[in-house]
Amino acid sequence: MPLRRAEPRAARAGLAWLLLAAACARGATPGVHGPTPAKDIPPVAVPPESTPPGPTVVPPPILRRPAAPASLARLRGWMPLSATGVPAFRAAHPAWDGRGVLLGILDSGLDAGVPGFETTGAGLPKVLDLRDFSGEGRIELVPLAPVGDDVTVEGRRLGGFTRVRGQAATGPWYGGALFERRLGEMPAADANDNGTDSDTLVVVVGKASDGWVLFADTDGDGSLANERPIHDYLVARETFGWHRGGEPPPLTMAANFRDAPGGGGGGPELDLFFDNSAHGTHVAGIAAARGIGGVEGFDGVAPGAQILALKISRNDFGGITTTGSVLAALDYALRFAAARGLPLVLNMSFGVGNEREGTARLDAALDSVLAAHPGVTFVTSAGNDGPGLSTMGFPGSMRRGITVGATQPAAFIASVAGGSRPPADVLLFFSSRGGELAKPDVIAPGVAYSTVPRWNMGDEIKLGTSMSSPHVAGLAALLVSGLTQERREVRGEDLRRALRASARPFKGETALDQGAGEPDVATAWRLLRGPAPTAAFDVESLDRPGTTAAFRLAPSVADSLVRFRLNRDDGAAGALALDFTSDSPWLRPPPPLRMEGATAEVTLVQHPPLGSPGLVVGSVHGAIAGLEGAVVTLVSAVVIPESERPAPVRMTAPLAAGGLKRVVFPADSGRPFRVRMATAAPREKLIAALHQPGGAPILGDNGIPGGADTAAAVYDVDGRDAGSGFYEAVAVAPPAGPITASIAIDHAPVALRLPAARGDSLAALLTGLTDSLAPGRLSLGVIGGESAREVSGAGGADVTLPLRLPAWAEELVVDLRLDPNQWPSFSDFGFTVLDGDGRILGKNPLNYAHGRLTVKLPHRDRDRAATLVLSPGFTEPGSRERWSGRLEVRLRAGRPVALEIAGSDEFRLTRNAAARFGTRVGESPWPLPAGYVPLGLFVVESRGISWSWELPLRPPGPAR
Repeated sequence: MPLRRAEPRAARAGLAWLLLAAACARGATPGVHGPTPAKDIPPVAVPPESTPPGPTVVPPPILRRPAAPASLARLRGWMPLSATGVPAFRAAHPAWDGRGVLLGILDSGLDAGVPGFETTGAGLPKVLDLRDFSGEGRIELVPLAPVGDDVTVEGRRLGGFTRVRGQAATGPWYGGALFERRLGEMPAADANDNGTDSDTLVVVVGKASDGWVLFADTDGDGSLANERPIHDYLVARETFGWHRGGEPPPLTMAANFRDAPGGGGGGPELDLFFDNSAHGTHVAGIAAARGIGGVEGFDGVAPGAQILALKISRNDFGGITTTGSVLAALDYALRFAAARGLPLVLNMSFGVGNEREGTARLDAALDSVLAAHPGVTFVTSAGNDGPGLSTMGFPGSMRRGITVGATQPAAFIASVAGGSRPPADVLLFFSSRGGELAKPDVIAPGVAYSTVPRWNMGDEIKLGTSMSSPHVAGLAALLVSGLTQERREVRGEDLRRALRASARPFKGETALDQGAGEPDVATAWRLLRGPAPTAAFDVESLDRPGTTAAFRLAPSVADSLVRFRLNRDDGAAGALALDFTSDSPWLRPPPPLRMEGATAEVTLVQHPPLGSPGLVVGSVHGAIAGLEGAVVTLVSAVVIPESERPAPVRMTAPLAAGGLKRVVFPADSGRPFRVRMATAAPREKLIAALHQPGGAPILGDNGIPGGADTAAAVYDVDGRDAGSGFYEAVAVAPPAGPITASIAIDHAPVALRLPAARGDSLAALLTGLTDSLAPGRLSLGVIGGESAREVSGAGGADVTLPLRLPAWAEELVVDLRLDPNQWPSFSDFGFTVLDGDGRILGKNPLNYAHGRLTVKLPHRDRDRAATLVLSPGFTEPGSRERWSGRLEVRLRAGRPVALEIAGSDEFRLTRNAAARFGTRVGESPWPLPAGYVPLGLFVVESRGISWSWELPLRPPGPAR
């Protein structure tokens, strides 16, 4: 929701197609890629994948080229600053470029060695500190015993130890190692640029007169004689990196030293700071880079701001925050800014899905900190789980932060589509939406060409709400820069109000899609210079505690009143009067309110159009006389589903460029269904998304491309995954032009039940669910094996579980189900599969309490060992909370082996009629690991549609 989930989880081909074809796509891997280069840009060489451990021949230097030259990217407007009025504002106020402001980036790290992070326009250091709170770069140090001019560290012999003695003459000395394979996947894991991820890179540490220093054989010549000492970054702003001769490092490192707890003169603790994700470097560039790619004038939003980069995520396992990392980083940022007397703006491009809005501990903790530090401005991404409703993640759901959704700037659409420029920017379809929350606050460009580490060259264009959030953080830095230089008070709540009040809404989008719209920095400045509000408010919907919008599904006629509680955040200093206006004819505002105390309740009367299915959203705005812009916004939304019970859906809808059609429909638990979305014309394209009850995206790829006829986008939801409640299917038009979309939804006409098996005999019972049913056929087979077990742990410690991967298995599927009531305690949770050599086979951070990891297994000539790593992250530092969940592991073969059905496999059923089909399972067609039972695949075919159930043929026992 970074970090990784604040970038859209899109198949790489889909994301390239988004920009190339001016349509949208998203899918399943964190770490997104930008558009394929235009025809006049040289192709980018792809670094080789990792090679097995052992002796290797060093390959020739890796050819690295940007996706486009930075100078060309600047000309094409690929840092889309004009959308929010930045160029005009900076031209009018050249000194208000962010100077005097500390911009904290809580993210995956920052590569300070790339162009754009050298100095501000005033000649000050651009990056003030790099500090790791994730623990990913921790180096275990052990005492060393040098012999003459040589020393051995982790089995590696290094000469030139006289160089170390020259800085740290008396010792003691310590050594440690960075293991490339622990850095994650190639090419980021190839820290020394030699084409493999198998190296052990050692460091030597001693204490100089000015503190601890680090030496490393950065050029790989086996000697420290020509190496320079590296101090803690805060002391000397020094960086280093391993590299091959004549080439800059692919991954820039910094050292973080800390005396070991307890003192006593022992060795230090050492963390290496690096960005093996590229996410944080890209985000920081959008917010405040100066001279991207070495091009003068190609800047981020606030090039005068200074950066404090705080690493909160463990990138090897998918960009997951670790226990307490967010709050520890926030505490450091507050103390750092206070010690230097600098106003602080924070950006956190990160998001995790809400199971129950308003309950996340991370939200509460951040809101509490901001209440105690009202001068701090906190900006965060909305997340990329849209376009479904109620998909706002945390901390995007926090009350006191500025939550930002994402737009697709027209510059990108025009530049790669080759056609005429579209009339306006559009909302990026995957940007998370509100529902039970009145979020986002604003939207901003979610696609940009920005800074990346050298290993990530060619991927300078990234997209997601991760990219829109630093854009708004940069806007805040510009405004704070002006306020500071005019010696005016800085309050985070004032900036949020001004940015919202300055925003221009996008036509056709609701408050749940875009908040107030896209801000204009000049208008926000004018509002900040006007009369200050006499009160700030926190809004709570009384529909359900913790939510901030009234959100109702299929209301009855009696549901005509919605109530809100207004809580004053200013200590209720004096009475005030609020006048209310509504932007919707069906939503009646309350009468003027004279508020005497700290809280008040208001009631809205709504009469939404209930005649046809769909969504209606209205807002009531509360204003204080003499003050421009609303101080309170009350959002009400009503959803009318297609039907109350599962039924077929057939519809067509014309969609404007970037527009969407939502269809809310019911489903039954255990009853498969199919959703098919297509276009009317062969050249038209759309994106199809499907969301579960409550808003979570469907498991697996979500946001898939579709076209006409056989190119339609199809979701076949297996009976195993189908749940009871209202799903949401969404068809989205590309941003380049209108289309006509068709949506068809079909539910399985039968229910399937497996009575208890006797021996190896299996009975499948089908029950009719409709009044009439065309002839159908049941097929069943064995597709693999399944195991299930309960898992648990305490605190943030990884839990590792052994796996056996049979040679016959072509796919591994891991489901982890945590208690939804415990989910608000976490800041993150990841699960990763490693092969026997420690390389990552697959990883997928949980975005909700139920997550799935699907891994296509490489060819194996025999069974192999693997390891499943579960990585919880709790909000509070040092947490030892216990957690538990259920783990289901499925091994799938390439194709199922059919089981012969006793008697006929055909049926004709009416409602409540039943038919029984029997077979014998016997031994599995493949040898199953201990603790696994055969995994069955049941398929019903009727009326030209197939529905499936993937179920264990016997209850899985505990895995051994």
